[in-house]
Amino acid sequence: MENRGEAATTALDETRLMDHPDSTEEIPILDIAPALSGDPAGLEAVARELGEITRTIGFFYLKGHGVPDELVDRVFRESRRFHALPAEEKAKVAHRFTDSFQSGYVPPATPRKAGANVDIIEKAKPNLLAKYLVTLERPVGHPEYKPMNVWPENLPGFRETVSEYHAAILNLGRSFLPIWATSLGMPKDYFDKYFGHPHLTLSLLNYPPQKVVGDRQYGIAPHTDNSFMTFLAQSNVPGLAVRMPSGHWRMVESIPGTFLVNTGNVMTRWTNDVYLSTKHRVINTADVDRYSIPVFFGPSGDALIECIPTCITPDRPARHAPITYRQLREWYYGLRD
Repeated sequence: MENRGEAATTALDETRLMDHPDSTEEIPILDIAPALSGDPAGLEAVARELGEITRTIGFFYLKGHGVPDELVDRVFRESRRFHALPAEEKAKVAHRFTDSFQSGYVPPATPRKAGANVDIIEKAKPNLLAKYLVTLERPVGHPEYKPMNVWPENLPGFRETVSEYHAAILNLGRSFLPIWATSLGMPKDYFDKYFGHPHLTLSLLNYPPQKVVGDRQYGIAPHTDNSFMTFLAQSNVPGLAVRMPSGHWRMVESIPGTFLVNTGNVMTRWTNDVYLSTKHRVINTADVDRYSIPVFFGPSGDALIECIPTCITPDRPARHAPITYRQLREWYYGLRD
């Protein structure tokens, strides 16, 4: 019989650790430049390091990525411009789901859908953050083109800058595919067929100050990402915390010139739970708003996510049934059973 008192205490302790991070465990720094140099030895070395990080922590700082600091600074300026617009202007680019992919504006404290990502913290209050999302569309004129994004009017330069940054992260995400494949003992081009038209959702996030910590209130509640991997650009306002291998949580610093990168649930399913998808959350206790820009990178909607052969052994059979990326997203967001 379950000891309900013990289970409640464990949940309470876990919530306390999430709300009051005290870990001093290190989040590693990964330099991707040797893997991009064309030197096979550089690719092998980065792949080994990436595999070790993802088996044990699931988060790392990325340097050597080639995305100009100037472009990152510009997209942060555009984010601040957007979030400073009157509420009625932002409401004109309302949030939408198209084929399980998101775009548009989500106001602060919007109730969440009852999906698989909701109950990680039982009865958590609506997240305090506001966000504006842009996802990757087919080119106009393509047979499968669907208009997905909604852009604010009367904000000159916004669409151009956000689109430029979006494209830069798409290139960065694709550059990781041979590194991931090498880390798993597969041919370098193994993932290419799954990323013909990848998922790429950019989110401009705005967290207001939060003076009271606790009572299941978060800027964004503890969760795992449902992507293949996530590239996060941070401002200098703290608030993000990550669950470390000890079970304690660590506050995440901002290191200039780097992205904070984490793997998501797709990677976990593809690797038969060998690679991690790690919980993280945000509480902004500063006196000013916090801005951050995650970009969620995933395969094509029809990509079949099934265990990679090198991650299956007689002692570790496949733990997950095959599922398309679209179906996984629909399940995650509560759009299907």
